[in-house]
Amino acid sequence: MTKRVVLAVLLSVVLSGCTSVLSNRIVQEDEKIPFPELLQKPDRFRGAVVILGGQIIETAVRENETRVQVLQLPLGWQQQPDHTAASQGRFLVVYPRFVDPLIYEKGRKITVGGVVEGGRVITIDGRSYTVPSLLERETYLWRAEDYYAGPGSPPAVRVGIGFGIWR
Repeated sequence: MTKRVVLAVLLSVVLSGCTSVLSNRIVQEDEKIPFPELLQKPDRFRGAVVILGGQIIETAVRENETRVQVLQLPLGWQQQPDHTAASQGRFLVVYPRFVDPLIYEKGRKITVGGVVEGGRVITIDGRSYTVPSLLERETYLWRAEDYYAGPGSPPAVRVGIGFGIWR
């Protein structure tokens, strides 16, 4: 009996480390479309549910929606954007409501589950680009301390002894 309890506790601890920051429902609906394919032909995947992440570039509030432009980054552990990996482009997240630009601030990491709306045109340095656009269903905003550890790794635990002299 005791062995079963210990095994159950260990199993739950191990499995909890593999969980997503988004709901199981959105994870199960995710069609896992490779970002380069989505970037090339966003209209082809209209209506598909995807999970993407990256770093916020800009948040623009409109009359009936807020658009968040994101620099895509591959997702690692717990669907955390890997800030050490190369980006494959940009995408837009459309919120059919107000989201505060001071919370969805430039540089902040984000993981989003949403429905592909197709492509939208954005302008970068006077040139037009078509990027995938998602209608947001779930969002997780990462805190700075959540992504200090490195590419796709859980937070590290460090123990040490020391002293210092301050003048």
